[in-house]
Amino acid sequence: MRKQNIPKKATKPTARKSKLRLNKATLQRQAIVIFIISFFISTALILYVFGFPAGFFRRLFSATFVFFLLIGTTVLGIIPLVNYVFNRWLR
Repeated sequence: MRKQNIPKKATKPTARKSKLRLNKATLQRQAIVIFIISFFISTALILYVFGFPAGFFRRLFSATFVFFLLIGTTVLGIIPLVNYVFNRWLR
């Protein structure tokens, strides 16, 4: 007995899948940009609040580190995670 030509179901196009792309050069460039932004924000904030105190560079280092962690975690971790979750949930 011969198989009949039964048309396959039409597949509807799916939403664009967001793939996690970890390119080393892109990640390094993003980290440098985030560091520069956090450095300028912390410098402006310390100069505005404290002026030029005796422990300026210690405060600058700690403020830059804190801003870098906050901005980096948000931009490189939380935002891509939320986008991934909502793209998986809305499919």
